[in-house]
Amino acid sequence: MGSTTTKKDSASLTNVSVEEHFSISQSTSRGQYYAGQTEEISTAAEALVGRSTTLTEALKAAAMNVGRKPVETTDVAAIKEVEARAVGGGDLESDGGGVTAVASRAVARNKEIVNENEKTNLRDVMAEIDVRVTRDREVTSEDAEAVVQAELTHSPFNSIIPGGVAESVTAAYKLNSSPCNTSL
Repeated sequence: MGSTTTKKDSASLTNVSVEEHFSISQSTSRGQYYAGQTEEISTAAEALVGRSTTLTEALKAAAMNVGRKPVETTDVAAIKEVEARAVGGGDLESDGGGVTAVASRAVARNKEIVNENEKTNLRDVMAEIDVRVTRDREVTSEDAEAVVQAELTHSPFNSIIPGGVAESVTAAYKLNSSPCNTSL
């Protein structure tokens, strides 16, 4: 869908594009950051092969790829964007029953836990996604760009998580837009 420019806390995100390549660059007062490209099929795309490429399938792919990682604020932002787009908006965090609310509670719980093995991970949060997200649709370019933007905006490292939610949604969009995706 081209490039997007957003300013937040003296940083500007530009070139969030998933049309041809996945590339993101961010300029801040401290310098330029770049979150590479995925010209080759990523692990996120590999996880989606043979599955429908809907928003919730992309979340499931992220859980398969980085599911053992403890849930973080960055994940919540990306999950919230995906869930809002799948169900059509609403206050997802105070809802209590959605994936975003579950992820938010997991982040709060994880902050109080010292042992990494006891923290709630992404796979735990996504375990009941089919029950919690009752509406779904195919991933579009706009969805992929918005999820990448959400993850980047909330990332303390100014990058997306390899194999995470943003990359999985981008991979789903690429599979949906691929002319040879008819057999998937």
